[in-house]
Amino acid sequence: MAAYKLPDDALLDDLTTRFILNVPAEELASFEKLMFLVEQAHWFYLDFCRDNDPLLRSLGLKEFTSLLFRRCPGLSPYAHMCTDILARFAAFKQGVPVMGGVLLDPSMKKCLLVRGFAAHAAWGFPRGKLAKGESDHVCAVREVREETGLEIAAKLVPEHFIEVHIKEQRTKLFIVTDVPETTAFAPLVRGEIGGFAWHLISDLPATRESSMLVYHTAEGGRLRFHNVWQYIKQLKHWIKRQRRSQREASSAASTAVTASAATKNGQAKQKQPVSVSARTAPAELPAVPLAEAEAVQPPTPAATTEIVSATSAQPGQPWLHFQLDRTSIMSSLEAALAASAAPTALVR
Repeated sequence: MAAYKLPDDALLDDLTTRFILNVPAEELASFEKLMFLVEQAHWFYLDFCRDNDPLLRSLGLKEFTSLLFRRCPGLSPYAHMCTDILARFAAFKQGVPVMGGVLLDPSMKKCLLVRGFAAHAAWGFPRGKLAKGESDHVCAVREVREETGLEIAAKLVPEHFIEVHIKEQRTKLFIVTDVPETTAFAPLVRGEIGGFAWHLISDLPATRESSMLVYHTAEGGRLRFHNVWQYIKQLKHWIKRQRRSQREASSAASTAVTASAATKNGQAKQKQPVSVSARTAPAELPAVPLAEAEAVQPPTPAATTEIVSATSAQPGQPWLHFQLDRTSIMSSLEAALAASAAPTALVR
């Protein structure tokens, strides 16, 4: 069997053109933003390029970044800094707030989880990083739309959310109810989402310890969950309060209807007194168990946090900022294509 091979120069040039050069100039103004593009190129390489050529080696982000930097003329001067750049990028991502959604079915017993593109990827709530200038709920609407294709703006209630901090990263999920299980989901982004599934909330891990256990599907497949357990306890409390509010609203509406009917009946009796037989008393509402009747105080919302942008959340020392010169890179790549008699010219 042939040994797994590294991507050749032609493939690296294609990835560079596709994900780095054909983007707005502002996306190339700093390493923070550039590395998000490199990360997308890495996902595309793993999920699509290797499907087309199974002999390609599976590369980690570090090795892939090093190859891409060495090949790209505008990035090659920084190739020796890849380890430091990746370390800073990982720390930077931990400081950017994350927004998303918890989509509940009409019974509020199930929630939708999405799976990463790889078959062995973990399941989690649809969510993503807050962009510069975005409000929390606008970001959540965008991320849910991008990852599921569902538009939740009309259903989202800004006050219905769960907020936790994961490794010092602020994360907020807005709870959206009455999403039919028959909804057809389709991501708008490629190479990120590989599956959708409704999960019983009662079956999801709710503690760190339970999240480390191995879960299986009915068919025997293995399930992994990513940053799910941190939200489950608050989610269950929210659903409990919501159901109690619905019962109280239903009870109040029923009482109002009964009182209105009794008033009309009394007025009719005053106008025309008649002898009536005893009527069956209305059935009593079922007693609410004490455990459910106890008031559950909602979690105290975190203090309003200023939106963190890609330029204000830098950990440690400032990043090395630069402006990638696409003109010289395109010229170098076109020269390489011409030398290899490639028929397709790059689009500036």
